[in-house]
Amino acid sequence: MEKIFLSFLLTVLLSIQSLAVTFLVTGKNSESLLKTQVTTALPKNLGEISISVFDDLHIPYKGGTYGLTELFGLGQTTEIISDTEMKAYGWCFSINKLTPDTMSDQTMVNENSDVIHWYYAYAHYKDGLWIGQCVK
Repeated sequence: MEKIFLSFLLTVLLSIQSLAVTFLVTGKNSESLLKTQVTTALPKNLGEISISVFDDLHIPYKGGTYGLTELFGLGQTTEIISDTEMKAYGWCFSINKLTPDTMSDQTMVNENSDVIHWYYAYAHYKDGLWIGQCVK
């Protein structure tokens, strides 16, 4: 019986891994709003980790694990430049300086030393085309 318990305990301990990541948030004009180290159990997606950090630190936000519509009082806004051009501002994220083509709840974080970065940016629309996404 003791051998079975030790085998089970070893299996559980090996399956529970933790992950240490750097978590950053920058606002308008690349203003640093948050920088912290996060330790979490695996597996986790970027959205789960983000919401956990905001809740633990009592940071006001709107959105969920799928993405953010407001953080630190900065929400979605639109700047009309002309009849054919605009900039739509909102929150984007990167992991290790790469902006994936997935939602935050579909982006897995699985490496120690990963850097999660939420930043306020814009999508650029001009002459009927979206010409830029998550531009700082």
